[in-house]
Order: sequence, then C-alpha cells, then structure tokens
Amino acid sequence: MVNKVIDLYLKDYLVYHYDGWYWVLHPITNEWVVNFADSGYIFFNRDFWVNFSMFYPLCDLTNDIRNWVVYKMGVPISKHCYPDYIHGNYDWRDEFSDKTIAEVLSDGDFVCSCKHDPSFEMGVNM
Repeated sequence: MVNKVIDLYLKDYLVYHYDGWYWVLHPITNEWVVNFADSGYIFFNRDFWVNFSMFYPLCDLTNDIRNWVVYKMGVPISKHCYPDYIHGNYDWRDEFSDKTIAEVLSDGDFVCSCKHDPSFEMGVNM
C-alpha cells in the first residue's frame, strides 16, 4: 500500500539515469526526490520526504523509501539509504545542487515515469 501511495504522490516525477546514478526528478520544478545506484546505495531529499510524511505518515521513512526504490526499479536491497543531511551530523546537499540536476535533465537518459502502473512489479517492465 505504501508503494502505491508514493507512486500516486510522485505521478509527475520522472526517472533519469546519469553518470551511473538514477535520479527521480520533477522535470519542471527540478526538485529531486531520490538518487540511487545499481549497487543499492540510496540518497533521498530529506525535506521532501518529511513534508510527504505529514500527509501520509510513514512508519519508517528510510525503510519505506528503500522499499519503494526496490519495488519501482528492482535494485538490490541495501542497508545504505541516507537522507541528504542530518542536522549536526552531515550535510551532502551540495551533491544534489541545481547545477547537477540541470546536467541530469539535459544529459541524462530518460528511464521511466513514476506514475503507478498496476502491471509493474519489481522492475520487470524495465
């Protein structure tokens, strides 16, 4: 159920592949949501998901995001799933700058839409 709710919330977002990483981005606002590699490493936009969880409470934000990435893209499950920053601990937001997102949109390869497809499970339609 959580995966389908996330799909609905991200219906206007697109997935691009660029420089070995997949990016879930909104093509008009350039907002990024999730960034992940085939190896299973996942980074997510903390502010976006905290706002999302105000409308649909997630039991465990990190695990729900990890499970959605596995469900949507079929990447291997990994223990490596991190927000872009944690106050007082680290801040990797520069890695996901507007310049980087512009490069992904202009030079990256379009992969798929995040719109829910009932026949799509575990990346088999990729």
